[in-house]
Amino acid sequence: MQMIGVLCSTGAAFCWAAAVIMFKKSGETFSPMALNLFKGVVTLLLLVPTLWFAGIPLFPVRPASDWMMFGISGVLGITLADTFFFMALRRLGASRWAVVDCLYLPFILLISVLFLNESIGIKGIVGALLVIAAIGADACSGSSITLSRKDFWIGLVFGVLAVILIAGSVVMVKPLLELTSVLWASFVRLLAGVAGLVVIAVIHPERREILGVLLPSSAWKIALPASIVGNYLAMLAWLAGFKYTLVSVAAILNQLSTIFTFILAAVFLKEPVTLPRMIAIVMAVSGALLVATAV
Repeated sequence: MQMIGVLCSTGAAFCWAAAVIMFKKSGETFSPMALNLFKGVVTLLLLVPTLWFAGIPLFPVRPASDWMMFGISGVLGITLADTFFFMALRRLGASRWAVVDCLYLPFILLISVLFLNESIGIKGIVGALLVIAAIGADACSGSSITLSRKDFWIGLVFGVLAVILIAGSVVMVKPLLELTSVLWASFVRLLAGVAGLVVIAVIHPERREILGVLLPSSAWKIALPASIVGNYLAMLAWLAGFKYTLVSVAAILNQLSTIFTFILAAVFLKEPVTLPRMIAIVMAVSGALLVATAV
């Protein structure tokens, strides 16, 4: 089961990396909140029949505390964190976002140590440091993106908030995930997250633009596959990774998404593959292997 968790966490990283490239293009057409709402609705429409085929009831008899915890996790991790992520991505661009995203692992490790009493040993720590070093080196080797100082700081604040909320939202439900179906947990988190977005959209001054994202348009050509890969597939794999392995191990492997992002960018966006970038990839793979063997 630990190996399943490792594979799911790595798969989530790859799916998310592929989606980031597509989301960056979609962000040129949709506002951050509109794009978040679109991907949430698409994923929700996919999850409902998935649960039905799996024979999992949508609204089973569960303690109210379970519904509340998963609901709060969804509002924090989807309504707020994902919107902040799109705001940061629009301002910083993919390369600088990758640097900010490196904070995800330290926050996960800190929260899991403080609240879950987890430990991954010396080998796991060394692997984590290798992955972090690789991500930082790879991000710094990318081409620079010109932006104003104001946009940089605003994007940085939104990025840090997104990372903190994402980390906290998954750690808070880790104990429940061990006794809960990943599909059902995903459904409840997403339902709460989309509900939160709808409430905000209705009272938002630009509600016509935000809700208009649900009407068919040419922008769906990129936003739709990005939502399926980056939210539906990545979210299921992401939660499964946390369910079947340590929070800290899953988080470390999730950070490989940055490396995958640069690889896919080189293939599909024709970005140059430099020597520092190749070294970073080797370091990241080595770190991931150390983490996997530390489980």
